[in-house]
Amino acid sequence: MSIELMNKDRFIYLDNNATTKVAPQVVEAMLPFFGEDYGNPSSGHFLGARAARVVSEAREQTASLLNCRPEEIIYTSCGTESDVTAILAALKSFPGKRHLVTTAVE
Repeated sequence: MSIELMNKDRFIYLDNNATTKVAPQVVEAMLPFFGEDYGNPSSGHFLGARAARVVSEAREQTASLLNCRPEEIIYTSCGTESDVTAILAALKSFPGKRHLVTTAVE
């Protein structure tokens, strides 16, 4: 059922696991990177270098908020990559363990 067919005043969005509304402050901060500053931070050209600086600054800000080192912050591109990264980190943290218990959700 499309939202147009529903009463928007009574609509409650309960699917934040899939997609969450972006805060206006985040949209404003990200706008330049959807247009003029769209470089890949892994690229060697000037747009990539600019993006790499911004990602580095974001990593430092995030680390400061979480009271950790910037190199402890890992950005991933999706939920699956995040899950795999967390599982691999857990396995490396406990090399003597031989079993991993998880669910089939992901």
